[in-house]
Amino acid sequence: MQVTPFSESERAEILRRYRKALETRARLVEQEDYDLARAYSSKVRQAKEAYFKRLPRLTMSCCPFDGKPLVRTFDPYGMDGLWWNPDAKPEELPCCPHFCVLRGAVHFAGEKPYAGKFQAQPGPEVPYVIPRLLDYPGMIVVIAQIKMAPGYLAYPIAYFAERRPPPDELTADWGRGLHTYRMSSGETGWNVPTDPWDFDLKPWLAKGKIRWCPPGSDNTFLSTGPPETCPYVDLPGIRERFIVEGDVAWTHGLPDGASVSRMD
Repeated sequence: MQVTPFSESERAEILRRYRKALETRARLVEQEDYDLARAYSSKVRQAKEAYFKRLPRLTMSCCPFDGKPLVRTFDPYGMDGLWWNPDAKPEELPCCPHFCVLRGAVHFAGEKPYAGKFQAQPGPEVPYVIPRLLDYPGMIVVIAQIKMAPGYLAYPIAYFAERRPPPDELTADWGRGLHTYRMSSGETGWNVPTDPWDFDLKPWLAKGKIRWCPPGSDNTFLSTGPPETCPYVDLPGIRERFIVEGDVAWTHGLPDGASVSRMD
């Protein structure tokens, strides 16, 4: 059954119910009223389910191999939405066999960054690539653009490959703190991504490793322009990781490839 995505006002009401239920539950736990607190746990769960059920699914990119659009969940109304929680696990629609992973960046365009009561990780302000991923044979990255309601500009950065690498060799999705995966054997694991980023797009364009959807388009097709016409090169903006919590935002340097303990 197809579900109608929420409007901005409907989203605001769902999040209001969610936050009120969270606050009430916390107060009841402090008062040791555990029976009523359990009832509010149910209200928290219901509001969270309503949010993710009606989360918009947008065309974020276009596969350079078969031309199929990449449709993924996204909250374009603001980073206070639960999609931006690093622990979120939204349910995604099936995609083409070439799709590998979606990364991204958000330019605040002079507007005030604002998130929920969690540390949102939107990325830097301008598009970048992960060299390790582009070094895989047949891997191509596609950069696109989506306007967000607060005035921000979001840049989906989608990786596609002729033959998809094993899941454990990929990286975390946009906004997520950990890369969690399931192998074909059923084995699961996770790791903390530390791959260095490269903001110098020109060499990768020259190698044919970057394609793009025209800004202002519906992201259902790729530009046929030559590499030197790519509109995402040398954009102004901060080239560091951003973390946003409530009305506080700060930069957190760049990943340097240093290993972090992991569990498979």
